[in-house]
Amino acid sequence: MQRLFERVESVPVNPYISLRRYLYTVQQAYVHAKQYQREGNLEREALLLLRIATLVQKTVSKHPDYSKVQNANIIKEFRLYAQLAIKRLEEIKPLIDAQQNTCEILSTAGTMREELLPTILQESVCSATTSPNTLSSFGMKARTMQLHEEMLFVFESMAKKNTKNNRETCGILAGVLQNHLLVVTSLIIPKQTGMSDSCEMLNEEELFALQDKKNLMTLGWIHTHPQHSCFLSSVDVHTHAGFQWILPEAIAIVIAPTDRQRIGIFNLTHPGGLEYTMQCQQRGHHPHPERVPKGFLGEGKLFYENCHHVELIRDHSIRYEVYDLR
Repeated sequence: MQRLFERVESVPVNPYISLRRYLYTVQQAYVHAKQYQREGNLEREALLLLRIATLVQKTVSKHPDYSKVQNANIIKEFRLYAQLAIKRLEEIKPLIDAQQNTCEILSTAGTMREELLPTILQESVCSATTSPNTLSSFGMKARTMQLHEEMLFVFESMAKKNTKNNRETCGILAGVLQNHLLVVTSLIIPKQTGMSDSCEMLNEEELFALQDKKNLMTLGWIHTHPQHSCFLSSVDVHTHAGFQWILPEAIAIVIAPTDRQRIGIFNLTHPGGLEYTMQCQQRGHHPHPERVPKGFLGEGKLFYENCHHVELIRDHSIRYEVYDLR
């Protein structure tokens, strides 16, 4: 399989996304990287570690709240994760070179300094044929994700009160990686505030603490559309981009009781919808074209599509956990 060299994509800072939300993204990326380390998947591990370094150096450092005194502790956490990422990248470079002596994933791994991160921004991307189960910009075949079908109806039942009051409800789909298979083992309902057309998670520190304690990866999210059809709004697309930036197989589930389709399982096209959304600086509900505009990576593609890598399980002997943090 041919190897290509290209820079890890940098994400422009969005001033409307809080530093704490960016920190949660970095924390989740590091959790996934550690899981890939345990699995022995050096390519995916290196990709996420490189993205952590890039996000801290090129994105977070340009946030308007970055230099505020009250955010000093958060900045220390960013730098700690960046240092851990750089250290691990330096450790695995010889291993990657040994596996692929014709291809370097890492370009340089200079000494880590608190004030400035080194430029370790080259990654290796395998070329791959286009198919519903191929994440072409990652160059890796999408792994199957298993989800117990009953979990969808449990969530809908838990959201029933909000749905009656025309308020959205959201939850996190968390799980584990087992022999290249992503398995959703937990449904987590975080503290949140919901409106008729949006839902926002609160106290993400509590959510991360639970996932860290249970050693759970974020595999996607689920939310309701009480009075709307089964689709991803512009707000949903932006929310999901953060999950899919970490895990290309991450899914977004919509439950829309009033729609004939009722349940949809989506992810952003990649390249295409994901890249366009990560560059978009607008906030709230705003118009997105149905297809990626000309001149953008993946032009002409739909912004998102139905997932082809999700397997719904009906075996009642398979257990899952539900955590309601509200």
